[in-house]
Amino acid sequence: MTVEPSDTTGPGGEPPVIALAGVGRTHPGRPPVVALHPTDLTVHRGEYLAVTGPSGSGKSTLLHLLGLLDTPTTGRYELDGIDTGSLRDRDRSTLRGRRIGFVFQSFHLLPHRTAEENVVLAQVYNRSPRRARHAAALEALHLVGLGHRTDALPGTMSGGERQRVAIARALVNRPSLLLCDEPTGNLDSANAEAVLAQFDALHAQGFTLVVITHDPSVAARAERRVTIRDGVLSEAEAVRAAGGAR
Repeated sequence: MTVEPSDTTGPGGEPPVIALAGVGRTHPGRPPVVALHPTDLTVHRGEYLAVTGPSGSGKSTLLHLLGLLDTPTTGRYELDGIDTGSLRDRDRSTLRGRRIGFVFQSFHLLPHRTAEENVVLAQVYNRSPRRARHAAALEALHLVGLGHRTDALPGTMSGGERQRVAIARALVNRPSLLLCDEPTGNLDSANAEAVLAQFDALHAQGFTLVVITHDPSVAARAERRVTIRDGVLSEAEAVRAAGGAR
């Protein structure tokens, strides 16, 4: 994959992790349906951003675009300074696998594989050296506080533990962006708090997080928030983690 990053830089001289310029998505039809109006959004390395909005607001469309699961019909999306619109499908998949980690509401763990094996499998499509995969999986599980549960099957784990395995799987390839879709949606309040505390810790370690949620209490943990309604994105007043709601 031969691509050149843009000259747009953020703090420290690095390009933003996410740079949207007029990015929109319209579904063809009679009449066409605008799922996301042209949008500008910049997320720098180490930021923790929450995206909120009601059902049907365009959150899923934005998630699919940010995750390189779909392509915009207008505008330009740069990930780590790389113009994603210029890439072939294979190169987009490679970029997604190397630079984006996904955390979903439903965990998506293989039930007959241990926690370690589930994390190892995330590296198969990233061309990671076979000998290094298990060590990287163990490191990721220790990072989320599950070093003692590496041999556990998902069915023997709590919802919060399963979500932390999913977070370890998302982190194992050291992505530029951790993209989370309703990550506490299937958890009780205690397990949800444990996962949100994990996000706080990852943010403190410098990871870049974008959490898409309908829950105001989840969004309140982020240092920065945007809302989306009827396909229009708008930014709320910035809230620094030190002074935000807990």
